[in-house]
Amino acid sequence: MLLAIYSVCVFIFIGYMAKLLRLVGNKQSGILLGFLLNFALPAQIFNGTYHAHIDMTFLYVCLISLLCSLGGGVALFIIAKLLKLERNSMLTLSFMGAFGNTLFLGLPIVHGALGEDYANKVIIYDQIVTGIPIAFLAPLILSLGGKGSFSAKAIGLRLFQSPLFLALLCGLALKTLPINIPDELFTPLKSLAQTATPVALFAIGVQMSLKGIKEEWKLTSILLLGKMIIAPLLLFTIVFFSFGGFSDLWRMALIEVAMPPVVSAGAIVIKAGLNGRLAVSAIAFGILFSFFSVPLWLAIT
Repeated sequence: MLLAIYSVCVFIFIGYMAKLLRLVGNKQSGILLGFLLNFALPAQIFNGTYHAHIDMTFLYVCLISLLCSLGGGVALFIIAKLLKLERNSMLTLSFMGAFGNTLFLGLPIVHGALGEDYANKVIIYDQIVTGIPIAFLAPLILSLGGKGSFSAKAIGLRLFQSPLFLALLCGLALKTLPINIPDELFTPLKSLAQTATPVALFAIGVQMSLKGIKEEWKLTSILLLGKMIIAPLLLFTIVFFSFGGFSDLWRMALIEVAMPPVVSAGAIVIKAGLNGRLAVSAIAFGILFSFFSVPLWLAIT
């Protein structure tokens, strides 16, 4: 796992340095993100979905993890109410505190800690616990920010216009066929999928900004407390007292629940006109904090 965290640090650092040295501008960054979202990540999701073993136990773990993640968001909403924060900061805290970077950051860390089989499970986990819930809630957040209307049509369009969701559906559809597709046919797809993680981490580095940490450090600390301490603590407590200990499947879930806020949630916050400085600060500092917090969570299991 330490080797995986080291690789994550290197890719993010390269992206951040490319930004500081102005080697990558908005145009190049847009091309990279387009390649990532429309080709590399769908290939990774399709390949991972088809090869992952899915059963009721796995779906149960996803459900418990989702409830714990949302529990972190609810806890932050209550804290914001008690502190009498203004509306934009309250919405930013609760929305970003509910969803972690389960794919871009969680996938390589799970792969390093638990192996390829669990990395494949992360692909489906991410869509169940992060991707699809964000697609449902994004129109609501945008409407609260005065940037659109919340409707079933808006949710449906967001889901079925997403290459990531369509790749998940195609992978699940192929799994139901009574035939085995030769692994050799997946070779080009796997090569494309292997580019997803370094490109995604590079893109995170390009988007990172450490300025906002000084300006929003108090709210950033509260957000990360809810997302990276309270939410995984809920999961840890449930597993410890209800199941008596951690299997590798629950360790995968703990890593994912302990992830920092996801980049896409920050983009939605900024688009909705909420507290964008807090969103950027939480993403940047959360990534740095995860390099220490996630190994500690695994150590106590």
